[in-house]
Amino acid sequence: MNALELARQMGERGHEMVVFAPDGALVELASSWGLEVARAPVAHSWPSMRNMMALDRLIRERGIDVAHAYEWGPAVELAFSSHLLRRAPLVVSVMSMDVPVHIPTHLPLILGTRSMIAAQVGSRPDLQLIEPPVDTTANAPTDAVTARGRWKFRTDEIVISVVCRLVSEHEKVQGVLAAIDAVDTLANSHPVRLLIVGDGEGIEQVRARANAVNSRRGADTVIVTGRLLDPREAYDAADIMFGMGGSAIKSLAFGKPLVVQGSGGFWRLLDESSLPIFLEQGWFGHGGGGTPDLIRELRKLLDDKDHRTRLGALGRSIAVERFSLLSASSRLEGIYKTAVDAPTAAAAKALSLGRSAIELAKYKTVMGSRRLRTSMVRRKSTAPPNGVQP
Repeated sequence: MNALELARQMGERGHEMVVFAPDGALVELASSWGLEVARAPVAHSWPSMRNMMALDRLIRERGIDVAHAYEWGPAVELAFSSHLLRRAPLVVSVMSMDVPVHIPTHLPLILGTRSMIAAQVGSRPDLQLIEPPVDTTANAPTDAVTARGRWKFRTDEIVISVVCRLVSEHEKVQGVLAAIDAVDTLANSHPVRLLIVGDGEGIEQVRARANAVNSRRGADTVIVTGRLLDPREAYDAADIMFGMGGSAIKSLAFGKPLVVQGSGGFWRLLDESSLPIFLEQGWFGHGGGGTPDLIRELRKLLDDKDHRTRLGALGRSIAVERFSLLSASSRLEGIYKTAVDAPTAAAAKALSLGRSAIELAKYKTVMGSRRLRTSMVRRKSTAPPNGVQP
């Protein structure tokens, strides 16, 4: 979403933008925004020679001035195709919580937090900060009554919402499961409902946990919608949001009090005391007490509507002043211009790409070994007893 929103904004600034991506849920959205989408032939398998050939052809035929890769897979594909063969300028964004070592070090690298920038100083010469932007016009409080009506929430109910991918990456799905348990406990004393929006490998596990709670309580305490192409009503309907990264920032734009989720049981309410921490390290955290911590943070909000309103207003002001899409696109335009006007010296580029190739080979070897071990364990665990074959 960050990539598409920035591409749309850059188009509004007068640039011709082409999105190279595989088929998926966001292609329809990108097209509806007027973005041209060139389909990648291979999805979720990097590096792909077919993708590299398609990218090189697209850049050559369209006379692309600069390519912008999001995360390591597209970065490697572009680095060893058009960037190497045709010297096409290349910029990379990493919005994950760590920077893979096989991303070439000579490339301009855009990161989303000050702490990530600090961690890379000395190893990469061109580091740029663009905190995850949000369209604060399109994502703003509008009609909470209509939004709540979509899921038949009563006026006296306190709705806690999350919009995220239900995947194990960064322990997102584990956090959602912890939230279901927390709401199950809080429902003993408060009229709370939990709205979960998203899809991914963990959705069946989430649905099973939600169904167990709903069955025991005899009510739809937890609602799992699956993926929504436009999830804004889920934000608008909420009294409280939880999440991490871009979804957390979008929660702020909707003026909702926010509990930030991280890994290892991390949960913390955004308020004046925690704000400096999140502005430094990003909307994430590591380590905590898990579900009891989440229950503690939610209790601070459940009985105090004025506190929820005040923290929601604080969040909205942060989103507008710090994370607006307009300021991010202006910053990005400058990074593109520098990439075009000041190419990397040939010797530094060759050294960087050589190092990247070695690190990528190591990574692929390790990942291949892990998949092989997993396959062997699965085959062993499903083999019939005493070596008898069916």
